Amino acid sequence: MRTMATHGLQALVERLDALDPASIATESVRTMIAEARIPDSDLAPFVQPREDKYSRLSVHRTRWFDVMVLTWMPGQVTPIHNHAGSLGWMRLVRGRVAEERFHLVPSTAASGLDLAPDVVEPRRGIELVADTRTTLTEVGAVAVVDKERAIHRISNPREHSRDDFAVTLHVYSKPHDVCLTFDPVARCCARRELRFDEPTSAR
Repeated sequence: MRTMATHGLQALVERLDALDPASIATESVRTMIAEARIPDSDLAPFVQPREDKYSRLSVHRTRWFDVMVLTWMPGQVTPIHNHAGSLGWMRLVRGRVAEERFHLVPSTAASGLDLAPDVVEPRRGIELVADTRTTLTEVGAVAVVDKERAIHRISNPREHSRDDFAVTLHVYSKPHDVCLTFDPVARCCARRELRFDEPTSAR
């Protein structure tokens, strides 16, 4: 039976919070996020273009879910990173974003690093290989990160002088405050702590 579409950002948050932890699964949550009808006015307080970096504003956080909005100026890009074993969903709200996926070449140094949440010291001798690149252009489209697709990089590609900022809605389960970032040139990875930006005035 097809579920009813969720109306509004708060309604989506409430539906996520109502899920039994045992029922949190990649596809069911992806469908919930994709079918949600969220007006721009609900997201406007969290949209914050910055010239120095992409912004990352928290919408809602519980033991099981982290909901946030990211705003990307043209040319802004994340480091290559993992999600430390958390599931992740990214819905395109405005503009376009590119996702590049990578995998680790099996080796002693790389063992388990696609999911590792607890690496403290930098690891060297890492070999990373590019898999696919996908560009989301349809508003409402949802990309997924799971334990089979654990390492990626997100960007708002700069291609034309008329390029504008992009906005994405992200949901993670469980929330995570650290990740590993990868440098394929130096062949190493390092722990990075994740922080939210402080909101300025609503748009």
